[in-house]
Amino acid sequence: MNDNPVVKWLLGYDHPAVKYRTQTEILGQSADKTETLAWLNAFLPQDWKERKGLWSGYYLNSFAECGLSFVDTGHDKKTAIGFEEDAPFSQGCGDYMRLRALIRLGLGDEPAIKTIIKKLSERQLPDGGFLCLHRLDKLKYTPKSCVKVNMLALLFCAECKKKGIHTEIIEPLLDYFWNHKLFYRTDNPDTLILNARDGWRTIDAFYPFEVMRVGLQNIVEAFCALGYGNDTRLNEAWELLKSKETIDGKYLLDGTLSKSYLPKERVGKPSKWVTFYALLAAKEREV
Repeated sequence: MNDNPVVKWLLGYDHPAVKYRTQTEILGQSADKTETLAWLNAFLPQDWKERKGLWSGYYLNSFAECGLSFVDTGHDKKTAIGFEEDAPFSQGCGDYMRLRALIRLGLGDEPAIKTIIKKLSERQLPDGGFLCLHRLDKLKYTPKSCVKVNMLALLFCAECKKKGIHTEIIEPLLDYFWNHKLFYRTDNPDTLILNARDGWRTIDAFYPFEVMRVGLQNIVEAFCALGYGNDTRLNEAWELLKSKETIDGKYLLDGTLSKSYLPKERVGKPSKWVTFYALLAAKEREV
């Protein structure tokens, strides 16, 4: 695979994070993360550890996405985990995004994280998904879950699978996505659940993911990591992802954040992040 021109492109010196993850996750090589860490630290605001709320989770996720470990963050562990009595796990988009980052960063064995994972299924809804507890607890009826939460829960489950962490929520959550043909409403199978503007839909190659949306390449990679890469129910998603591929095997970026927690790539141009996840999904599909 080292001779693959697309892989050689991902190994270019202009994007240390993608280079590092390509070396370690696609090629299975040992690699030095010093350049990646320096590259990320040069981008992040110096006071990022002091940020609260959503951006605190985003910045942790920037380290996770670069393939780094929690030690590399230089953060206080208790503060970074954040889920305490005064700030409990509320089952929302931001919580699942933060939890996924903490798993990727190697904190899956922390008692607070293990306790959260053990209790996740207790508030899983009949359709297999989740809803923010501050909304769920105010309702007098059993609601449908929120696809925004569910997409990030899916990414969390994929990381748990990679780390050998057991969670009871995977199969019901997968049923939610299968019942929606991954992207569509159950009451109108031709309508997207999140039918935003072009570039910001679930069928678009959006990156980096955020609390409101997850890009197609990350959804496909998560299913592959969970062992469903060759499931026929994923065929449409593979076709959609293939439609983003250029003639030379790179993948285009359809949309990105206005304010990003990672250095931005240009929309409409080949994206190293999208291409990396597409190649990682293809590799996991073959396992």
